[in-house]
Amino acid sequence: MAVGTLRLRRQELDQYPKTVELLKGSAVLRPLTHDDKEEVLAFSSTLSHHDLMFLRRDITKPETVEHWLNEIDREQALVIIAEIDGKMVGYGMLSLNDLDWTRHLAELRVLVHPDYRNTGLGRKMIREVFALAVDRGVEKVIARMTLDQTAARSLFHELGFRPEALHEGEVKDLDGNMHDVVRMAVDVKALLARRDIYGLN
Repeated sequence: MAVGTLRLRRQELDQYPKTVELLKGSAVLRPLTHDDKEEVLAFSSTLSHHDLMFLRRDITKPETVEHWLNEIDREQALVIIAEIDGKMVGYGMLSLNDLDWTRHLAELRVLVHPDYRNTGLGRKMIREVFALAVDRGVEKVIARMTLDQTAARSLFHELGFRPEALHEGEVKDLDGNMHDVVRMAVDVKALLARRDIYGLN
């Protein structure tokens, strides 16, 4: 089944904003909109160079954020943000490309502010975006992370993703050092079948 677009449907929009419980406190999840440009820039200003290094786009730049928002308008990306006390503290993104031979595939990315890691927020956001991928008929979901992102790799593994490839020297940091990237993936149909067998949800 080929994936079409990533626009949120009316019935999906009706579920937002959504409050999710964390290990301590709660967060509000909702779709990213054009009105959030300044909020994204404020969020990016709190991130470390290490966090920014592994993003596909430099969201500290206004023009880059504008391009990102335009991708949402073109239905090539779907982004859910997390807020605590009205402040953006993370996002989860599902993205497609327009190549016919990979339209069954989507990439899932999650980034959480350092102060809110190990709170369960990352897990909540992965599950939220993954559910949207399933609803769209995505057949395979991939995620990319560096070898030193052990917590992230463990979390994706817990949710059914498995290592698929190692891309050596794919990322270069600000000091010119090369970093290897692990590609993890999950076959959506197979994962759902396993969950049905064991009565999981």
